[in-house]
Amino acid sequence: MKRTQLAAAVLLATGSVSAFAATYSVTPLPLQDTARNNFGRSIDNAGKMLSVAQLEFNPPVDIQQLEDDTSFFEQFGENLDSEDDVRQGVFTDRDYNAIVNYLVTTPARFAGQRLATFRTYETDTQDFSLVPGLDRVTDKFNDYTQSVETIGRDSLNGDYIVGDSTAFVVLDSYENQNGDTLNYTYPESAEQGFVQVSSETKVLPAIDTTAGGFSSARAINANLQVAGFSTVSFQSDITDSVEACADDEERADIPEGRCLFAIYNGAFNVPRISRAFINSSTDFLPRFVLFSEVNATVWQLDVNGDVISTDTYPLLFEPAEDDVQHYYTYAYDINSQGMAVGEGLTGERVVITRPGTSGRTESERVATVFRDGETIELLPRDENILSQAIAINDENWVTGAILRSQSDIARSRMFVYNLDTQEAQYPDGFFVSAGVTANAINNNNIVVGKGDVTATSDALRETAAFMYNINTEEFTDLNDLVACDSPYELIEAVDINDDNEIIANARVKTTNKYITGNEIIDDNGETEEIDSIIAVKLSPLANGAVDECEIPEDERPYEREGASTGWLALLSLFSAAFIRRKIKK
Repeated sequence: MKRTQLAAAVLLATGSVSAFAATYSVTPLPLQDTARNNFGRSIDNAGKMLSVAQLEFNPPVDIQQLEDDTSFFEQFGENLDSEDDVRQGVFTDRDYNAIVNYLVTTPARFAGQRLATFRTYETDTQDFSLVPGLDRVTDKFNDYTQSVETIGRDSLNGDYIVGDSTAFVVLDSYENQNGDTLNYTYPESAEQGFVQVSSETKVLPAIDTTAGGFSSARAINANLQVAGFSTVSFQSDITDSVEACADDEERADIPEGRCLFAIYNGAFNVPRISRAFINSSTDFLPRFVLFSEVNATVWQLDVNGDVISTDTYPLLFEPAEDDVQHYYTYAYDINSQGMAVGEGLTGERVVITRPGTSGRTESERVATVFRDGETIELLPRDENILSQAIAINDENWVTGAILRSQSDIARSRMFVYNLDTQEAQYPDGFFVSAGVTANAINNNNIVVGKGDVTATSDALRETAAFMYNINTEEFTDLNDLVACDSPYELIEAVDINDDNEIIANARVKTTNKYITGNEIIDDNGETEEIDSIIAVKLSPLANGAVDECEIPEDERPYEREGASTGWLALLSLFSAAFIRRKIKK
């Protein structure tokens, strides 16, 4: 997009972008020198933000493990700049890249060092610190192992941080029946919810901790109640397998911990309703979770972050005794009154035609409220194919997503609903058939998220960050509120605090770099510009006004276009021109 003549490089060097004609300034979080990309996760009322760094520069490498416990040198040794130097721990930029790529892209290995792809940092616009999750400092690296993936999800005044973490990766040396010693590496348990208080991390345990159980922490309120979900029971397949692992005669010739890892291994990723979900077989859930019942869970903490009590919320229905399907209720947010919101399965199936696909039978999911020990369905089921509540504020306004068909194609749309008055709003977004994803709501009744800006038939459309004012019913492209010469294209607003400060994900041009952080220089001595995603803070300007931007006619396919979809998939979807729009529904 041709915004104005001011060079992006100059703007980037200033650190913050604003103009008298803008209503928001844009400040990148100070993490660009830490990783190739960083994705915003939350901002609290103290202005403290959480951001997830992807592919951090200069991760630690254990050459001994690489040499003894993997086939790296057999596979790639001849392609290295110097195999001998690598074996001595001396790397060129290219060789370092090759090693790290191997370690992060072959997670199915049961031996050798593990490196996490994503880790979380707490930051303001000046300083930042690691949120280590369940990682530990070891003598080997004299630092954290960087083997643990941590996704921070919410914070309270920067003092309490909650989120999800994979477990610490152990090195388990085992002598098998042939007398050979094998070095197994694996995380000690399934993914766990955690709270970090005063730099100390504490697990938020599941109700049923068979093989460690599974839990997820999504939000924390001012009363130190943490909302999320956890395993409450397991099917006999899991309990029988755990018993077999403990039996030396039944277990294979592997250590018990490695045997248990085969049971709980797998990544957990709750899909938005814009993605298909089938509870009997899905790529989103590991087998361990599929063979369990998961319930919305609220952990009550004391000031030290210790769990005082735990409440769970049941399914929306009672499954038949012989029903072995996986069912759940999930809580995603909680307000200061202790009311949580989320979603639950109904036990029914629905046929859905999504963009680019024919009709498919999926599990029915509905938005839910959790209060007074009850799981309550939120919206009339006959009006929507699916629904999902994502956030709630202290005024009891709930926001989330519904799935409705437009021209026989189902796309996600936003809803807001008041628990006290039963008032509901269903904003169209930037155009009538636009997909809209709500991410957060503050106590000023402002919702933020991302919305489609191109009216195409594609499964993935270009998106832009938005804010929606419930009181005025105004749906605004946040790109309209920043300076025209900003180098940042705001593709998703992730969270908003009560000062109307916003953390967003933006696309920006950067130079391509090795994993060392050094720029890649081509054969002509030139650097290569690439699209990167970074988290930015949007701060209201007291005397700002909307800037009128001139955009060439040939760059107006609809209105403004931006990058699309969720933060884990952003990197593959960069293209197009952009323009701004502000509409009122």
